[in-house]
Amino acid sequence: MTTLLAPQPAPDIAAAARTITVPMGRMAVAHSHEQLRTIGLGSCVAIVIFAPTQRIAALAHCMLPQRDDVHEPVSKYSDTSVPALLDLLHESGASEPFAAALVGGASMFPGVPSDFMHDLAGSTVRAARKALADASIPVRVEDVGGHVGRSVVIEPSTQRVMVRTIRDGERWL
Repeated sequence: MTTLLAPQPAPDIAAAARTITVPMGRMAVAHSHEQLRTIGLGSCVAIVIFAPTQRIAALAHCMLPQRDDVHEPVSKYSDTSVPALLDLLHESGASEPFAAALVGGASMFPGVPSDFMHDLAGSTVRAARKALADASIPVRVEDVGGHVGRSVVIEPSTQRVMVRTIRDGERWL
């Protein structure tokens, strides 16, 4: 069973020493004195893996469920992002237990009949869940699906996830 540290009070985002912005299709790692953020999660999915003991987190902004082009970055795909995030965490000194968060995977065009677009979001989320399960990493929190885009801020020091939407504003998971 994964033991997580108790969440701390919501930090002052403006007070963070450094914010690392993760572009679409990329990944990054942050330590306790840093933040990770990604914007524009429509059908894309943010996979976050926390190393609670070391207070390190890694985030991938995944665009598609499965890698089909070996020339594209592994972080673009849910199925290859999890192993790559674990490598990045291990290189940064992290060790088990790990826990995960998933954010995104919205169907952004609910009025447009398009099985591809609707299935793309769901497939990307399902691939992320499978990759995490295959790595024996539990999903601690998630905010997926629906019809609204999201941005996310990750606080490695508190293991908290802040989701921002136009409709609902900011909220901590």
